[in-house]
Amino acid sequence: MKKRMFIVAGFTFALISGCATQSIQQGKDLSTSGIAYTNAVESLLDVTTDRVIDFDTDELKKSRRGTNPMTMITQKNKALEDIIIEISKFRSQTKLLKAYFLNLQALADSPVKDDTGVAVKSLSDSISNLNKALSGKVNLTEDQKTQTGALAGLVANTIHAAKVKNALVRDAEIVGTYLALQEDQLKDIEGILSDRFNAKNDLFLNEKVIGPYVNISQPLTTNWDVDRKQWFMTQFISQQLSTAQEAAKQLRGVWADILQGKSDINSLSVLISDVNEFVVTAQALKAAGQ
Repeated sequence: MKKRMFIVAGFTFALISGCATQSIQQGKDLSTSGIAYTNAVESLLDVTTDRVIDFDTDELKKSRRGTNPMTMITQKNKALEDIIIEISKFRSQTKLLKAYFLNLQALADSPVKDDTGVAVKSLSDSISNLNKALSGKVNLTEDQKTQTGALAGLVANTIHAAKVKNALVRDAEIVGTYLALQEDQLKDIEGILSDRFNAKNDLFLNEKVIGPYVNISQPLTTNWDVDRKQWFMTQFISQQLSTAQEAAKQLRGVWADILQGKSDINSLSVLISDVNEFVVTAQALKAAGQ
């Protein structure tokens, strides 16, 4: 009888120990993907800002011989300033989201049993206010509204620690709504970057590849074959831009997993890797003069 009780007690301890280990692991990996995603978006925004300014400057150089250069540069400066302001706002919003994930992770890791998560609450309030401000510019679809509205209910039966569960119940719809709004914001950013990238690429094609080839009065430069190869290779780079918006969409799924207590270990790694690869390639192209 004692032996049987010992076995049952041991089995019960194993279950408790297993749940505790799982809970610790879940807490440890709570915000991994969210932090990696925001880092990738910040890098993408840096490249976008850099590319937009360089492209605009090149356009000004070409139009300097116009009839009214003062009007031209004034208009260009104003238009560029508006774009840079929007990108800067988006960067600040992304940093706010990153701060939320960092502090949510800190709350999960906190050894203080009754930690109220003041920082998480403050960031949640800021994101909520941001959602209200963006709602006038970005309209969510009915499906998105339904999905975000159901998020809080996903937390009900999870094994999150009480302090984390309370935060997640409160913030489920708030964060989910912002992630949905950011999908459309990224679509705009991708459009801005894609337009400049493709225009620059077309110019490179005409000036470095087609122009020298059809000008039979001059021998081809020693770099002509390299330039032609580079142009062909960069045709596929712009396709990677769509991965940022896809990553934002997938992060909403990750957020739903987090709410349900599922482990989050690099679940966005492939898409984030694609975004980072685009950033590195864009920087290399700039160094190469394209």
